[in-house]
Amino acid sequence: MKYKLILNNCFHSERTEYEPGEPVKAVFQWLATDTSYQFFIDADDVRQECVNDSMVFRFTMPNHDVEMSFTSRNTMVYDPRALPDMMGMGPFHGMKRDGEPAHEDEIPLSEGEWVCGCCRSRNRGKFCSECGNQRPS
Repeated sequence: MKYKLILNNCFHSERTEYEPGEPVKAVFQWLATDTSYQFFIDADDVRQECVNDSMVFRFTMPNHDVEMSFTSRNTMVYDPRALPDMMGMGPFHGMKRDGEPAHEDEIPLSEGEWVCGCCRSRNRGKFCSECGNQRPS
């Protein structure tokens, strides 16, 4: 008996029906910068990895239909200090008004901190707090 892979319009898979125990690969192709995603996949052994600006999910088809969905939110924050001043020497020239580096990636990593290769966010735990990718070994 085959079970259905229920995808919303942003996920893609070769097929929509799988036998229990078959490997499944689904791709989410619409990753955007400055956006936080949370994925929901009704399977037990889901593995995900970021590949070429897409999120790839792999799992074994269980003995039931599997629904794949997500939520997202824009993480951009308005910062009035980010506007360039009249002389053209604002943050777009590499520095904030307080003299600190304009980009977070110019600030050295503290002990135990790592940068996610998928979404470039800074993290401390075993998994990325933004996209869920596992810390590289």
